Amino acid sequence: MQASPQGGFLADVLELPGCLARGATRDDAVERVRVAFADYLELLGSRGVSTDHWKDLDPGTFEVKDADVPFTFPEDFQPMQEHELRDFLHRFEASRAALLALVRGLSPDEIELRVTPDAWSIRETLEHVALTEVRLLSRLEKWPDPEFATLQAVHRMAFQRFSVMEPEDTSLDHTIDGRRWSTRKVMRRMLEHEYEHLGQIKEQLAALGSDRPPE
Repeated sequence: MQASPQGGFLADVLELPGCLARGATRDDAVERVRVAFADYLELLGSRGVSTDHWKDLDPGTFEVKDADVPFTFPEDFQPMQEHELRDFLHRFEASRAALLALVRGLSPDEIELRVTPDAWSIRETLEHVALTEVRLLSRLEKWPDPEFATLQAVHRMAFQRFSVMEPEDTSLDHTIDGRRWSTRKVMRRMLEHEYEHLGQIKEQLAALGSDRPPE
């Protein structure tokens, strides 16, 4: 249980990682997450993930504990077994399949609709999911990692996205948040952005007195 930076409270189910709920009050969040437990199991089961490990658990008996640090629990820092990593990947795929099933087939107008003027559109919500995944992946980097594995994984993700493009995909021309985008513009900005920060890091190394030879 933790206060949410956006207001209200967030309740996590540590017995079923991935299941959480938001509530206006602490008690509201607890009640909602007990309901979410069954909903999350149903989602996993509908996508072919075995739920035998959790199906006999009663969320009404779960102890309610407050997190000392937001989104951080002692259980987070226990070593993982190989089967736990496989289980995560299965749940990760199931969650994404459920999300895509909701949004596939939406029209351009539908994906931009907002419930209220201040709310996110579906597109903004999906962009948030994508950007947060990249940001969270960066937390796996061991600075400095000789291979910079996470940085390279994100690069491969972008490389793969462009490598599977068909000629018609490169004719993209649309407007998002008042700014016009094309495939060429995205490519140019990615190259420019990396080159800009390449120069920045060179300046940082020089200011720190590094004797690394220039590349």
